[in-house]
Amino acid sequence: MGIKNIIRKITRNSSKQNVKADYIQVSYFNFSEGAIPMWGPRRYRETTPKQKRLNEKKAKRYFEALVEANFKGNRDFVAHPTFSDDKYPESEEVARKVVKNWIGRINYRRRKLGMENCKYIIVFEMSPKGRMHFHVLMDGGLPREIIEDTWQHGYCNCDRLKSDPKIGLSKIISYLSKGQEDEKNTKRWVPSKGLIKPWVSCSKNTKISRKRYNKLRAIPEDSEFFRETIERDNPGYELQSVEKTICAETGQLYLFCRMRLKAGGIIAQNGRTGN
Repeated sequence: MGIKNIIRKITRNSSKQNVKADYIQVSYFNFSEGAIPMWGPRRYRETTPKQKRLNEKKAKRYFEALVEANFKGNRDFVAHPTFSDDKYPESEEVARKVVKNWIGRINYRRRKLGMENCKYIIVFEMSPKGRMHFHVLMDGGLPREIIEDTWQHGYCNCDRLKSDPKIGLSKIISYLSKGQEDEKNTKRWVPSKGLIKPWVSCSKNTKISRKRYNKLRAIPEDSEFFRETIERDNPGYELQSVEKTICAETGQLYLFCRMRLKAGGIIAQNGRTGN
């Protein structure tokens, strides 16, 4: 059997398993069906700068899909608790415990109201001056005033998430996802239990021919031809952005596309489709 070059498509869905997602990430790349794999077991002493950048990119993309699957604009919150000078923790380990205890107090208030524990993602950050602070995405079950008043270690500002009609929560995601891992490879964000985990589907049968796919190599990502090509292969979805990469070693074209579900031609503010 000869080697057949096909276009492989991988879709990450920000929804429950097998449920149509409001937001998807679609990747396209050339795949040689029938080729003998040219890789085997390898040992690495340390992560190279190139590999580290790739890992960071993958981590940010997953974080983005996780946020889109679980939090919605005009419904949920982003809180920014900070430490006052007299209550500043002596280490990051202590700071993490303080934030977890704060979540525990919020859950106590929720249970008294007959609610389930909150769903959240805690993002740890170090300022350029070396001062620790946090950002917390959480569902909007409680009034924001209660969330702010429950923080006992300084100032806390809690805002309702704002979703852009075209790009959803991309702005706040971009802000929160900078520096996903520190120098010690410690994850900078911690999710709660019970979050919806994005799921992946793979297809080697796309509506994009090899000729059309190769044509995308020289065409700007914001062109009408590019948008029409990607949207035709993903019916019902609107193209948000494209990252185009050409591998320096192989010359192969790789596409990473962010897409949102159309709702009567307009993406709903709350991330859900219209009638």
